[in-house]
Amino acid sequence: MANASVQANNFTVSGDHTTIAFATTSFSGRATFDYKAGQTHLSFTGDDIGAVDTEFAKLVTVTIGGEGDSGVSTVTLFVPTTTVPSAAETVTIETVAVLTEQRRRGPVHQHYKVLHLRGTARHTIF
Repeated sequence: MANASVQANNFTVSGDHTTIAFATTSFSGRATFDYKAGQTHLSFTGDDIGAVDTEFAKLVTVTIGGEGDSGVSTVTLFVPTTTVPSAAETVTIETVAVLTEQRRRGPVHQHYKVLHLRGTARHTIF
């Protein structure tokens, strides 16, 4: 009997000196998000991760720094709807993440940098 295709729930992508790993669930039943850029390595779980489903992707956002006068910095990963042939296989994906720097001074309050990312999607059974 052939394996049925399944929805990917675990994504690892990298590019532009950044690696992001996102899983919609984990052993604890909560989403996880790992962000690595240069010497920065941040891990998030559950309510520290914001997710919004849109027509074109799930937008997954975490706060990666800043408070005070400089504002808040976030990264938003665009997670495409991805089907894998079986739980034992992976598929290659290309996507983007947007770094947003919120500034409290000056006429423009949001500054964006788009990261072009490539990696794999898989279905992990917990």
